[in-house]
Amino acid sequence: MVLSGFVMLGIFLLAFYYSTKHRITQPRWLLKASLFALPLPWVASEAGWFVAEFGRQPWSIAEVLPVHASVSNLSVGEVITTLVGYTTFYTVMFIIAFFLMKKFAKKGPVPPEDKQDTADLIDFDTKGANA
Repeated sequence: MVLSGFVMLGIFLLAFYYSTKHRITQPRWLLKASLFALPLPWVASEAGWFVAEFGRQPWSIAEVLPVHASVSNLSVGEVITTLVGYTTFYTVMFIIAFFLMKKFAKKGPVPPEDKQDTADLIDFDTKGANA
């Protein structure tokens, strides 16, 4: 879990460094590492749950920790409300993400700006401000 977090942090820092140098596509290994690191948040989440549950169970089984202290005291209604809330929230997020991806996919790639036009606009703005 912690290792996944440090790997994600390292990839982020390297990507940030190469991005600020405008060389983000040069290290191909970083692009591949970024792709293969996509499931790391899920791995970290599952590993955290695994550690929490396995840390709790031996104490309950060996009767060191009372069972009533190792279980949740939520009511059925609270569990159902939370489950419905999470499901609704993530469904809405999925619909928004799908809509945005579809919108930008239809729009297509944006052509790069011409640097000469930008320089003319900057000169025009400074000449207009001084006049």
